[in-house]
Amino acid sequence: MASSYLNRLQVIGDPQVQKFTPELSANLKGDRGREITVSTQRLGLLASAALRVMHPELYFAGLHTMLRLGEWAEKQGDVELLDCLKTWASVFNVATVMCNRSTPPHRDPKCPPEALDIMMSVGEYGPAVMDLTNLGITLGYQSGTMVATCCRIVRHAVDVECGDRVMWAWFMRDTVHNFVDTPRPQHARDVRFVYSSLSSGRLVF
Repeated sequence: MASSYLNRLQVIGDPQVQKFTPELSANLKGDRGREITVSTQRLGLLASAALRVMHPELYFAGLHTMLRLGEWAEKQGDVELLDCLKTWASVFNVATVMCNRSTPPHRDPKCPPEALDIMMSVGEYGPAVMDLTNLGITLGYQSGTMVATCCRIVRHAVDVECGDRVMWAWFMRDTVHNFVDTPRPQHARDVRFVYSSLSSGRLVF
């Protein structure tokens, strides 16, 4: 099972030719929408706080985008979208939820190359690993683990042998940022953070 939450908040095609306007994901429409967004708040705040440490410029770009989307929704009279944004607690504009799923090596081509995407895993399950195949890195992916990487560039895969697991992926879409004219951030440039993380096999702040 996979579900994307704000993935409809994007312009399809050339952002200079506004043929499409943002639309709330079907998952968040109707009476269940507020319940779903409120249930995501804790994990959304955790992912956002981690991004604030790892890539401050991207954090503020995401925050700027969500604020501008709210202004746009208010001007357009889009009550459903505006209400959703009021309870959406993450600076990421897309969340994907997957249950009990192993994923083959892949990249995510719609993510900005400068962005860090955050993946979280929770549940009760047996041994699990995440492979960053083109970096030659294998990470333990036990419950409670949070991994941040550029999923457009880094090929990643998850293998779980048994048990029940829910994986959250938080990321951003270039098209959403383009729609509200958010400036493109630079790549994360804290060399000390990158070196200590790779050399120790864990995240060091």
